Amino acid sequence: MKRIIFFLFIATIGIVSCKDKKTTTEKDAVTEQKTETVMAPGLTKDSTAIRTVIMNFYNWYNTNFAKFQEYDLYSGIKKKDMPPYKINWDQVTKYQDFIRTSAPQLGEEFLSNQKKFFQQCDSAFKTDTQDELPYGFDYDWYTNTQEDPQYTLDEMNKAKQWIINVNGDNATTEVKGTFDDNGKQTEMTVIKLALKKESGQWKIAKIGTE
Repeated sequence: MKRIIFFLFIATIGIVSCKDKKTTTEKDAVTEQKTETVMAPGLTKDSTAIRTVIMNFYNWYNTNFAKFQEYDLYSGIKKKDMPPYKINWDQVTKYQDFIRTSAPQLGEEFLSNQKKFFQQCDSAFKTDTQDELPYGFDYDWYTNTQEDPQYTLDEMNKAKQWIINVNGDNATTEVKGTFDDNGKQTEMTVIKLALKKESGQWKIAKIGTE
C-alpha cells in the first residue's frame, strides 16, 4: 500500500511538471520530427515518395519472388541440406548484386543491414550445430512473415492507414489494416519499414522490427 501511495504522489508531481513544459515540448516536437498519418488524399511530397517506393517494390517482388530463391545462401557442411550449416558468402555477393541491379527501392543501408543479418546467421550455425531448421531462414525477409508475397501485397492495397514518420533523411512507415475476428473488425499491422534518403531518393533500409 505504501508503494502505491508513493507512486501516486510521484505521478501527481509529474502531471504538474508536464503542464509547465507542455508548450515547449510541443514546439520541440514540431521542430525535431514530422509525423504524418496518411489515410487518403493530401499527401506531402515525402510521404508520397515513400509510399510510391514501398508499393513499387512489393509489386515488383510479388512478380519476381522466385528469382530470390535461385541463390544457395547456405548449405550443409557435411551433408546436403543437413546441419551443421554455413553461409555461402560467394552466393551472398551474387544475391546482393542482383538486388542492386533489379530492386533499386532497396538501398545500400538495407544491403548493409542484410549482410549483418547473414553474419548473425553464420554465427548461429556455428553455435547450434544440430538444429535442422537453419536460423533466420524460416520466414520471408521481405514480407517479415511466413505468408506469400501476394498476401502481403493484397493487405497493403486494402490497408486503411499508413503512418509515416519523417525525421530528416530517415523515416519509418507502419502500414495498418484490419482483419475479421469473429465478426469484429480488429486493427493489425501489415508491415513496418525503415527508410533512408540516399542521393536524394528514399530507399528501403529495413523491413520489419527486431
